[in-house]
Amino acid sequence: MEYEKGQLLSEGKTKKVWGVVGQPDLVIVENKNDITANDNSKLTRQFASKATSATATTCRVFELLQQAGIPVAYIEQISPTEFVANNCVMIPLEVVARRHAVGSYTKRRPELTLPTDSPPHRFHRLVTEFFLKTTKGRLTAGGQIVIEGLDPEKGEEDPLILNPYAPKWTLLHSKKPHWDGASILSVGINPANTVLRGINLNQLEQYLRQTFLVLEGVWAILGCRLIDFKIEFGLDADGKLRLADVIDNDSWRLRNFPWKELSKEVFRQNGLTAEVEKNYQLVADLISRFRLPQQALIFWRGSDKDKWGELPKINGISVNDIVASGHKSPAHCLETLEKLLGQYPDGGVIIAQVGMSNGLGPMLAARTSWPVISVPATLDSHPEDIWSSLRLPSDVPMATICSEKNAIQFALNILAQKNPIAYALIQQAIEKLDG
Repeated sequence: MEYEKGQLLSEGKTKKVWGVVGQPDLVIVENKNDITANDNSKLTRQFASKATSATATTCRVFELLQQAGIPVAYIEQISPTEFVANNCVMIPLEVVARRHAVGSYTKRRPELTLPTDSPPHRFHRLVTEFFLKTTKGRLTAGGQIVIEGLDPEKGEEDPLILNPYAPKWTLLHSKKPHWDGASILSVGINPANTVLRGINLNQLEQYLRQTFLVLEGVWAILGCRLIDFKIEFGLDADGKLRLADVIDNDSWRLRNFPWKELSKEVFRQNGLTAEVEKNYQLVADLISRFRLPQQALIFWRGSDKDKWGELPKINGISVNDIVASGHKSPAHCLETLEKLLGQYPDGGVIIAQVGMSNGLGPMLAARTSWPVISVPATLDSHPEDIWSSLRLPSDVPMATICSEKNAIQFALNILAQKNPIAYALIQQAIEKLDG
């Protein structure tokens, strides 16, 4: 589709936002070659590939999040430095998710600071934080002054909201411990009719967690660790909440497995521009190479009498329901197996639900490198049937799980090693246990 660039709507430190002629619900986001640090214009630098690297990273990230079912304000990339997005009214919040305690968090929680030669403290459950987005120490929203008088020179810009779910907000300095009396910047701010007008904070946090976990999963597959990130949301022309703005190498802290920093943090720590540019190009190249794998989850029954419950639906994982007996039609079973192996080069998992004597599961396990899980269908009525799934000869690596639900969960755990959407669903469920 063709888009004609209209008037310049806004320009920030690292990007320009343009209108689209004849399509007021859309905008064109153009990245610049500028890189900034600590909201200090004096520290702004440029490198030639910044805009192309940032655009490639953002577009590939948004495309993956779309596949994960997360509503994003992204339509398509239209040039090496531009993409089209939904025109959104931005919510004046920066929302942050943290897997590890680094940066400003350790200034507020110094007890979590570890020696520089040690990996940073890891949170089993993501820590989420909300910061009020201000400009030169001031924010007006909903026609009302929310806050003013903050001093950027003292680091008071974009203060931390102590409890975003409270009816009145207390704002804290983002880099001072809570027990320091000077950390309190303002109290009694009412967000209901200004910042949070029409916003469901629970939904916003849900999207925040889901987004982080999908990206954590993909970066783990690519051999990197997502340390933390900050993102922004907006409301489109229909009032729908969308993940907006950009997500690129400025948005997160990202380290490889030896814990070397690959993100903008290198620039913040006065790294050489050449090293920063190399890292941005590497990150853009890695995320651009990732594709959602096409895997298979095979539910294989020995008989029509063996019934499955609800089957999962996850993008990138094809669910196949097969009925064929390992005892009565072994040749047909092996022929079917070969077709599956050719159809899904990204691999899969087979769950074999069989009653009575289980010849199916062991036969399949002996002839494929895919994991095979046996679920004894008649265990409750005939406990002795489990032995055909347990006493196996050598070179028959089959797992046996009595619970159908647990077998499916185990299969998804395996598939999640390549599929970040599956990883996010599993990890989100795990973290809810501690919520």
